[in-house]
Amino acid sequence: MKTNYREFQFTLLALAPIHIGSGEKYTSREYIYENGHFYFPDMSKFYNRMVEKGYAQNFEQFLQKKSENSNNHLISFLNDHRICNRDFGGYCIRETGLETEKNDYDIDIKAGEINGVAKFIRDPFGKPYIPGSSLKGAIRTILMNTNPAWNNNDAIDDTGGFEKENTRLIPWGPDRGKKFDDLFNEIRVSDSKPLRNSSLILVQKWDYSAKSSTVKPLPVYRESLAPLTHISFTITTTSDRAGGFIEELGTRAQEFYNAYKEFFLVDFPEEMIQNNIYYPIYLGAGSGAWTKTLFKQACGILQKQYCFKSLKMEGKGVLKLTKATIIDKIQVEFSNELIKNKEFFYEMGKANFIIKEITN
Repeated sequence: MKTNYREFQFTLLALAPIHIGSGEKYTSREYIYENGHFYFPDMSKFYNRMVEKGYAQNFEQFLQKKSENSNNHLISFLNDHRICNRDFGGYCIRETGLETEKNDYDIDIKAGEINGVAKFIRDPFGKPYIPGSSLKGAIRTILMNTNPAWNNNDAIDDTGGFEKENTRLIPWGPDRGKKFDDLFNEIRVSDSKPLRNSSLILVQKWDYSAKSSTVKPLPVYRESLAPLTHISFTITTTSDRAGGFIEELGTRAQEFYNAYKEFFLVDFPEEMIQNNIYYPIYLGAGSGAWTKTLFKQACGILQKQYCFKSLKMEGKGVLKLTKATIIDKIQVEFSNELIKNKEFFYEMGKANFIIKEITN
């Protein structure tokens, strides 16, 4: 196949908080909450400083003992040992005031007492970024859902795999005994440019049930990009067919969103659904299973898989939301376009994009 390189500038605009996880979490003993900020120190540097001060054994005992309430927070250790300096490296995230809500026992969680904060992925220099693989996965979902070959229910088996070779108008993955032919290998997505820690906020998970018309907070917290964060990528295609798909990506994204809205979002209040400014796309953790699969074909299969995992999905499940406050002048200006409710609810992982071919 003749190589025909084309390059596109892809600019992502976060319309809601976006979380790309590293797979790790902060515990309450790994951050300091004070003065309206969550401070995440470099724990290696923090421990070395405790060694210098002669508090290493005390700190080790603090980490090992089982404590309840605020006694297991790092700030309590610092206060107990009258340590006032905060020069332990790391970074700070500004408080929004919406990090916590009442839990299932109707007990208020105090600010700064959250636990198990999922970390945002970072590069070797400690800067948050979005891997190209995350964006490529979202693009693949759009392309697969908007190609007629993938709208055939006969092409899907009970495990979610495809069993009819002649339905594959989108060649994907190796086939035994056949020449390697993979469209997605011809689409190369760069990692994003590094982002700033000031672009991050902490958000809580919320689930909206269409059946009960209620929204419920869950004790799940994530470092996430704040709404209206801009993220830049470069997409390179190496074939005519791949270039054609990416050239049509905006139109296909709108087509995917329209079908997704008719299939799923229509069951929920309009004030919980965000408008689009550019072309829509969903990215990262917490956006919901239907944004990451062939939703029409997977309906019924996903419900069975949830039951197998001892989880429960009634109907098509819940709408994944989170809360984020308007924290700067730009957000205030665009607040009416971002959300339609007064409770600061956003669709977790929702973004818009513009794409432009780079010409020499």
